[in-house]
Amino acid sequence: MITYSGSGSARSAGQIDRRLLAGIAVLVLLLVGAGVYLLYDKPEPVTVTVPPVEPSRVLETVAPAESKEERGDSAREIIAELRKNPAGIDYAQAYTRAREFQAEGNFADAQLLYFFAARGGHGEAAFELASLQDPNHFSAEAGLMDKPDPFQAYKWYNVAREAGDQMAVARLTELRTWAEAAAAANDPAAEQLLLQWE
Repeated sequence: MITYSGSGSARSAGQIDRRLLAGIAVLVLLLVGAGVYLLYDKPEPVTVTVPPVEPSRVLETVAPAESKEERGDSAREIIAELRKNPAGIDYAQAYTRAREFQAEGNFADAQLLYFFAARGGHGEAAFELASLQDPNHFSAEAGLMDKPDPFQAYKWYNVAREAGDQMAVARLTELRTWAEAAAAANDPAAEQLLLQWE
């Protein structure tokens, strides 16, 4: 038989009582919390009804795919055929087809063929490509760009000049005049372009 003597037994009994009380308090809190949870009104689940969409309405919201003309597929086919010629590429034919496409309003094919012929050194194609980007002759309705690119105009006018196109010489002079005026108005692109003539 174990006996506790004096203050040691009182301390042990007091420690047991405190632990027991703490455990009972925790149990009561859990029961009260569970009761509150069970009695509390829970919100009803929200249901969203999505109305059916007609297929025609779905199609209206999807952007249309680019057409064959917008991708320049016809020009790519022409270029592939021109490259097959064992006698060499006929850049004059590419230029002629580019002018036809441009007259039809098919700017993607026209510009691609102008670019192809200009890279091959065709002066007239280079001149047309430069004109499409020249701030002095730019028209948003006549090409693919929404604003001119004077650096590209300078580059392709020089290709045309090197091919013997005298109009390109006059256009380069006009372009320089534009750049000087724009640079005087603090246009950084024009300032950079003027460095090409130095």
